[in-house]
Amino acid sequence: MGRVFLALFGLAVVLPLQAADPAGTAAGQPAAVPVRTAVPNEPPKAAVAARKQPGQVTQAVFTTSIQNLEPANSISTLTNNHRHIYFFTDLRHMTGQTITHRWVYKGKVMAEVKFQVGGPRWRVYSRKTLDPAWLGEWQASVVDASGITLGVSTFEYAAAAKPPAAPAARPAQGAAAPVAPRSSQ
Repeated sequence: MGRVFLALFGLAVVLPLQAADPAGTAAGQPAAVPVRTAVPNEPPKAAVAARKQPGQVTQAVFTTSIQNLEPANSISTLTNNHRHIYFFTDLRHMTGQTITHRWVYKGKVMAEVKFQVGGPRWRVYSRKTLDPAWLGEWQASVVDASGITLGVSTFEYAAAAKPPAAPAARPAQGAAAPVAPRSSQ
């Protein structure tokens, strides 16, 4: 029984070597043994060539408008007398990828806008219509197709200052205030 086990064990060790170099072993030559010639801690050259250059978000800002494919301004606070806001992103080295602008308010996803990146530098924006009652912090994220967040920006949606009430007209001193006539029925 021990000899059968050793014979089977020997085949299990030889088979992987034959699979590594089927042409050499078929000709009766010894199987090729890989020799490591790379510098320690250096990745193999094939792995380096296969690595993609990572994409990046070079700009992610909120703005009140877009002019000539650029944000008109960069804001961190917007008052609720404004109903629209834009989230602008400048993406690099992400050609062919799908990215998403994810708008979040109070922990709830309020909108997701997907874009297909068409070049090595791609500028995109999404627009959100805001309800004046949605006061507080808003967040917009740039998310890739695998769900990884590449960038996050926030802005505060604040109540607009109310203009002071116009003072009530006061009658001149000593004059009686006019009384509105009443109709009798």
